[in-house]
Amino acid sequence: MHPRNKHVFEALRTDAEAAGYFTRTVVAMATDFGAPQARQRVFLLGSREAQPEAPAATHFKAPTDGQLPWVTSGDALRRFEGEEYSEGNEEVTGTWASHLKDVPPGMNYKFHTSWAGHQNPTFETETRYWNFLLKLDPERPSWTIPASPGPWTGPFHWSGRRLRISELAALQTFPDGYHFSGPRREQVRQIGNAVPSVMAEQMVLAAMNSLSAKRSVA
Repeated sequence: MHPRNKHVFEALRTDAEAAGYFTRTVVAMATDFGAPQARQRVFLLGSREAQPEAPAATHFKAPTDGQLPWVTSGDALRRFEGEEYSEGNEEVTGTWASHLKDVPPGMNYKFHTSWAGHQNPTFETETRYWNFLLKLDPERPSWTIPASPGPWTGPFHWSGRRLRISELAALQTFPDGYHFSGPRREQVRQIGNAVPSVMAEQMVLAAMNSLSAKRSVA
């Protein structure tokens, strides 16, 4: 929906409606549908029968009676900590490795700034991208998984290592054992470009419900 891209989205919606579809634009957060990741996505739902309704959230930041809470990165990843899931290239080495080690869970490079009270600051705030040396907090959902991460681009595991493919897939709610093709970089790209499965499911169900609603009226 950025002004640079919005005209493409609007053209898609216009073409869909010209072809006879009733449409609904939905802007949603993955956390609200059970994904352990704070990832916002835009969907264009379409149906030839009736305008789809936006799906209701299934999980909540502050749940009340009977509601499900957001899923945290710890909920999703703790089961992958065994050596059987190790990929052998998880240790972070190089220029900023010691800095990453010192960053607490849920924090990024700003830990090493005077703004954060560091006694020997290395960086100034707002001089690096927000996910530089970013670590997950096991008590919170993950940040968005990027499709093309650099060597110091997070999120990293709260222990300071790189996330495993199985862990990245879990944050996107792919089923266990889902197969990704190619070397690690290509697999990360496939995962990062995906819509979380539980989120996509609710959008598809919303479109399907528009079909059944029209038929029930008929």
